[in-house]
Amino acid sequence: MKILHTESSMHWGGQEFRTLLEHNYLNGHQHESYLMCHPDSKLYTKAIDSGAKNIIAINLSRTWRLDIAWRIASFCKSEKINVINSHSTRDSTLCSLAYLLGIPLIRSRQITNPIKKIFAYKHCCSHIIAAADTIKKILVDAGVDQHKITVIGEGVDLQEFNPNIDSTYLKSEFDLQNGDKVITNIGMIRADKGQKFFLDAAIGILKLRSDVKFFLVGEATAASKTYASELADIIEQHKIGQHFIMTGYRNDVAAFIHLSDLIVVASTGTEAQSRIVPQSFATSKTVVTTNVGGLTELVLNEINGLVVPPQDSASMSSAILRLLDDNGLKHKFETAAYAMALDQLSFELMMNKTTKLYSQLTSTPCPKI
Repeated sequence: MKILHTESSMHWGGQEFRTLLEHNYLNGHQHESYLMCHPDSKLYTKAIDSGAKNIIAINLSRTWRLDIAWRIASFCKSEKINVINSHSTRDSTLCSLAYLLGIPLIRSRQITNPIKKIFAYKHCCSHIIAAADTIKKILVDAGVDQHKITVIGEGVDLQEFNPNIDSTYLKSEFDLQNGDKVITNIGMIRADKGQKFFLDAAIGILKLRSDVKFFLVGEATAASKTYASELADIIEQHKIGQHFIMTGYRNDVAAFIHLSDLIVVASTGTEAQSRIVPQSFATSKTVVTTNVGGLTELVLNEINGLVVPPQDSASMSSAILRLLDDNGLKHKFETAAYAMALDQLSFELMMNKTTKLYSQLTSTPCPKI
């Protein structure tokens, strides 16, 4: 098959990461995938730097550009594209002309925000891929036919993320001592990711224990620089810089997960299943998460991890301390999490579901508005 992925986002986060992974997988597994993104976007830079092929720079910054819509449609016709998979609102709208000309259009939705333009989901695409069951429910409640939605959650590369990763170099880099406990939060530095509450929980724990090191792995978006500075100021005020480290962006997420005793997902909103959860499970690590979006579709409270209310640093610190003090419980959760990763969360399984959907749509006449 020939697939066109489009992504108008300028940032780099879980959604963009997943899009690039899907694009690369398809090109490596007997398909031909193209990826259109803005030339100034982080996705374009990451794709080019990684050596990904079939990357097309195109201005997707404005929704209503007939010339861009025509360019996309013309490309699809000339290259005989079988299906388009769009990933954000602007590029989805720009792909509507191609859809009207008969090319199947799948809209991927990976956020749990309320639906603002339901007409586009109901009438301007062939199908919708929802990254979590909770996203499907939001769409159905807004009026979308449930049969038009397929849930394909997060997947993890079981070779890249596994219990045998080498993370010893990180111990040297950050001067970790034998016996230190490592608690890590990974993601874009953004208020809805809840890092402030993770930091508050850490401050409470550090008043009780001196053997715990906290890592905040990720970078701020352009709009979140002030938020990141506020976090840094709090760390300075409490003089915990040796125990709470903001690393900035890192490429070695797998090593950081392996290094950690626990992974904490502190999100307060706009969260599907989070790619950090299957990555942690595949590395046989326990996750403490908030009850937000689709996170509890994977993290099952008291079965393979612990779930706490969002914006509740006291509950978060209690859950962390409970696991640090109970190795038996932690091992139980790790075993269950790893089993789920092997059985349900491989990237291969995720992409098999995706390509099956692509095939089904290419054999079905494309509906018109």
